[in-house]
Amino acid sequence: MKPPLIFLSTCEFSGDMHGEVLIQSIRRLLPEAVFWGIGGPRMAGAGMEVLFDPLSRSTIGFIEALKNIRQMKKLLQQIGTEWDRRPPDLIIWLDSGGFNLPLAKEAKKRSIPVVCMFSPSAWAYGQDRAVKLAARVRLLMAVLPFEAEFYRKFGTEVTYIGHPLIDRVHSQIKPADYRSQIGIAPGEKLVALLPGSRRQEIQRLLPPMLTAAQQLDTVLKIKWVVPVAASINRDWLNSLLKSYSVEVNLVSTGVYDLLAAADGAVIASGTATLEAAILNTPMVIVYQLSKLTFFIYKRLESPEHKGKPIIIGLPNLILGRKVVPEFTQTDLTPDNIREALYQILTDKQFSTKIRHELAKIKEMIGPPGVMERAGDLIVKILIKK
Repeated sequence: MKPPLIFLSTCEFSGDMHGEVLIQSIRRLLPEAVFWGIGGPRMAGAGMEVLFDPLSRSTIGFIEALKNIRQMKKLLQQIGTEWDRRPPDLIIWLDSGGFNLPLAKEAKKRSIPVVCMFSPSAWAYGQDRAVKLAARVRLLMAVLPFEAEFYRKFGTEVTYIGHPLIDRVHSQIKPADYRSQIGIAPGEKLVALLPGSRRQEIQRLLPPMLTAAQQLDTVLKIKWVVPVAASINRDWLNSLLKSYSVEVNLVSTGVYDLLAAADGAVIASGTATLEAAILNTPMVIVYQLSKLTFFIYKRLESPEHKGKPIIIGLPNLILGRKVVPEFTQTDLTPDNIREALYQILTDKQFSTKIRHELAKIKEMIGPPGVMERAGDLIVKILIKK
């Protein structure tokens, strides 16, 4: 019997991170498995043959993605040709629904089974995506409780496995020791600013964060820390910081230690907000799309959400209500960030309540062993095939 050939696909840094662990999990059960596909350096390091690395080109939103649509179509054609030459036994889709949903269509034409993990956010907009996913995917491994409930309504075969961050998000040192290491003075607050891992995110989100920081520096003693993603040029980031009269410390490692020790954080909506929730960090969630992208998003918004306040942050979505302050589009202003962060830093009852609510998330997305469960499911599909 020939070794199983597994094709994986992601266009996201987080997908590359989770893909690495998933490959390792499958390989423990099927040592002879061969992996190839679309991904980044982590998946390559786990032994995947990388056909194309799109991570440096990853974009946000409808209009932003249009800049790469010609390249995306070309890549889909190339992958189809490769599949015809070397047919995979299974395709695993990790995040990146804008690319992987059309990719699943190509797989369907060739009768190649597809497993999806980290599905498109069809519960918020574009339920057409949910219909297409149900038609093209053999199994959805849901990582969020509400995600599983939503997709089952459209006839998708769903198994809820929990979120893999529950296994990997841990601080290495005690918060008090971390604060001592970075020189937090008595009475000083520690605040983490996480504007994202993409240049376009940082260009939109860091300026209002820094303006709010300038304002808060006049009334509170705060040490501001910005983790620098490996994808971001440090010199470019420093050039942005020079425009603001606030001292910011840049770090390249120990993000989980920082979040666990922080009194508060301002974080771009995405994976980092769930990491902060697992570490019980009170936070302000921010996000902003281009005006045209946001207009299209509102047009595609699912009927049950129209006219209702938008909830974008994963902690709030998981809890089913707005526990953590979040600001998007025109609400994303330095004043709003400043006021919400000031309340977190000065109102102990408010921050304690947030921490109490965030503590529930660990139970909701567990138990540990998520990627082991994912690997088991994938191996069972390969054996049945």
